[in-house]
Amino acid sequence: MQVSGLHGTKQDESDHDRHFSGDQRGAAMESDADTAARDGRFELRESLRAVSGLDRLLKCGISVLAGGVTPVLRNGRAGYAGVVTCGSVHVCPCCSTSIRRVRQDELDQVGKFWECQSCGLVMMTLTMRHYERQALAVLEKQQREAWKAGFGQNAGRAWRDAKKAYGVRGFVRAWEVTHGPNGWHCHYHVLLFLARPLASGRVEALQALAFEVWSAALEKAGAYLPVETGADGKPVGVKIDAPDRGESGQLARYLMKGQDGKTRWGVAAELTRQDVKTGQAGHRTPFEIARAAVQPDADPRDVDLWREFEQTATGVRSLYWSNGLRKLLAEMGFELDDRNDKDVAAEEESAGDRLACIPAATWYRHIARHKGRALALLKAAERGGVTAVRTLAESWGLVWGADILDAEELPEDGTLPTIDEVLRRGDRMQLAARAEVWRRGLALAEHIEIEARAKHFAAHPDAPQYAARAKATKQAAEDEVLALGIEEQTDGDRAAAHAEFRRRLRLARAGTPVTTAVPTPPAAPQTSRAPKRN
Repeated sequence: MQVSGLHGTKQDESDHDRHFSGDQRGAAMESDADTAARDGRFELRESLRAVSGLDRLLKCGISVLAGGVTPVLRNGRAGYAGVVTCGSVHVCPCCSTSIRRVRQDELDQVGKFWECQSCGLVMMTLTMRHYERQALAVLEKQQREAWKAGFGQNAGRAWRDAKKAYGVRGFVRAWEVTHGPNGWHCHYHVLLFLARPLASGRVEALQALAFEVWSAALEKAGAYLPVETGADGKPVGVKIDAPDRGESGQLARYLMKGQDGKTRWGVAAELTRQDVKTGQAGHRTPFEIARAAVQPDADPRDVDLWREFEQTATGVRSLYWSNGLRKLLAEMGFELDDRNDKDVAAEEESAGDRLACIPAATWYRHIARHKGRALALLKAAERGGVTAVRTLAESWGLVWGADILDAEELPEDGTLPTIDEVLRRGDRMQLAARAEVWRRGLALAEHIEIEARAKHFAAHPDAPQYAARAKATKQAAEDEVLALGIEEQTDGDRAAAHAEFRRRLRLARAGTPVTTAVPTPPAAPQTSRAPKRN
């Protein structure tokens, strides 16, 4: 059983009806914003291919898996099935959004489910001191080793005892990084699952203990010691937030400045939605650095920062579940998504109703090589479905039925064809479509040629080529007569035939049966005979 939230009351439903028109306007604005964000991600991924050094990012959304590419439409949002998805949650703008959205939804449901079991949740944020001269790879390594020594598999007695005392049943850890005046800023967000909720006094005690553990672990890893509190008295090195009852889905409120002001994010967004965050106090997120690096007048420093980030972040897990937590949730009745990031990105992109089938040759030659065409095709699909896709493709000079084929429906029993069957079927369809195009083209060319010859003959009937052709035709007819052995009739034969025709005509008019006139043979000469005697 998967918990998805609580039902509203009748008063909630009444309020919903009262403000329905306002909700519609808000949904329309949100849809427009989502579309604009999707367009920006496509354009950013396309531009990053010029500065990225990752082969997986270069192929994402471009390389064809097998046979061809299929535009799909689901809930008004279009995507592509049959193309490679890199599944990189850190460096790919498109895959990152698909993956983080799924993980965010899952964590929201996990938080609500855990609270419904009368259990507790807190989020622990771990930061470390850093300077501009330090490379991201060095900081990430120190951070990883410090986690292992302080809270991971090599944790000391202090944290092991704390886990028992506070009822820590498991954790989910997210890695996040920004860049600011003091260089790269790496930190962890750790969602701790507790056997029971903690009072405010115990939260402060756990925070103090966690700071001691984290400080010792950083020193052991060769990093700088963290700062416990800032000038304003707020915790810096280690911060633990605990929700009130009913707020586990919004455990950590993260304020993101956008076009509409400040947007409130819950714990799931804090853990997962690095793709929509913006930096604070002069800090920039990796995708903000990427947008600056792809500008025509980009600062070379931004390009170097992006390449440093993608080289380091590629091997870092964005979301890590502690051992045994997923099994514990399953035993409690919560179904988790077992797909890896690459599968999530591929399935989220390819799900929907099929609109067309674009063979690989057409995709590479006419769409993938032209900047902006892949996105334009998605916009057309969202605007008018198959009709708009066909209109746009034909405006590019493509032939529907040859360069782009109709979408192929799956069998009713749900069985999927094998790769070989898909390839063979696609080849047959492509050959048949191209043969039909050739037949139509040849027929049209022949018709045009015949009309042109007729016009020329009407204007020049005595042209040498026509005279020679007439002479050849007459000679061929004479040769045929000789071959059949037909002899020419004499004038007497023609006169006799004409007389016979007139005789038959008179008999037919008189109603007398027509008989063929047979010439009377000449009489035999008479001879005298002697009478016969008895």
